[in-house]
Amino acid sequence: MIVTRTPLRLSLGGGGTDLPFYADKFGGSMITASINKYIYIMVGDRLQGDIKLNYSQTEIIDSVQAIKHPLMREALKLTGISKSIEIHSMADLPSGTGLGSSFAFLVGLLNALYYYKGEIISRYKMAEDASHITMDILKEPCGKQDQYASAFGSINHLKISPNGKVTVTPINITQETITRLEKNLMLFYTGFTRATNEILSEQKKEAEKDKGCEDKKGKKGKGKKEDKGIYSYYHEIKKIGEESKKCLENGDLKRFGEWMNIHWELKKSIAKSMSNSKIDEWYALAMANGALGGKIIGAGGGGFMVFYVDKNHDNFKGIMEKQGLVYVPFKFDFDGSRIIYQENVMR
Repeated sequence: MIVTRTPLRLSLGGGGTDLPFYADKFGGSMITASINKYIYIMVGDRLQGDIKLNYSQTEIIDSVQAIKHPLMREALKLTGISKSIEIHSMADLPSGTGLGSSFAFLVGLLNALYYYKGEIISRYKMAEDASHITMDILKEPCGKQDQYASAFGSINHLKISPNGKVTVTPINITQETITRLEKNLMLFYTGFTRATNEILSEQKKEAEKDKGCEDKKGKKGKGKKEDKGIYSYYHEIKKIGEESKKCLENGDLKRFGEWMNIHWELKKSIAKSMSNSKIDEWYALAMANGALGGKIIGAGGGGFMVFYVDKNHDNFKGIMEKQGLVYVPFKFDFDGSRIIYQENVMR
């Protein structure tokens, strides 16, 4: 039996600039963090010679091609494992909530499968293989942020060049700032999930029909004067991410929280499905009771909300919980995807 533990992702700035419709033209830049909420993958031998998969459903099949779960199917095909294997998965938090759980699942699965074969792979390969499966094979409307965040862990600056190359640089952040950030970032579960792919597909369609997009120097095209065009929004989001990075390195967390608010107001303009009346109501309540900024985690529409609150934490928590939100305390993860248990397998 082999068990991997892979962290979920919390975007701290520049999120969305990894999406291909933007990154392939202008390059992506984002601040990512991983938290101590995990996906666990267990892989072991199966004497019957077939394949057994346990996730939200159970599959017992004779061939990889017959697997219904797309991530499991493609991971097994990529690693060349075709029989006599059993795979189980568990998660600390629900899927479809904006924390990159499906990508953490895939990264952890690849880590386990390669190790099962006797191969120890780099974090870069984990992330690139996961990106290849999701973006090239399954054609999902995603970028590379989540795969890299889960594979590497820590708090990093990711830069994606137009040719797709990813550079991972640890943020120069003090332990005192990390401790304050963990205390002041307050994570709440809204109680409902959303279809990430639908939201990201909407953004891609907006980009494809954007006749007034900007060139690499940021000059406006021939679009309507009142319509900035979706690329303009992402240029601004990238700049906000760079400013957020400076705040983390300088320990200016108050300004970091304020940038979160600016980012959220801008992000809502990108797609109608990004927010809804209930999310807007919760956000307004949070801002009226001490939050300096916040946002929906991930593509939007539901899942988790995070707020930066630098005082009266218990009072803030009580107010939000009365609205039906569930407070989820967390710490940052600095391990990334790792093997946490192993014993001899037959291979």
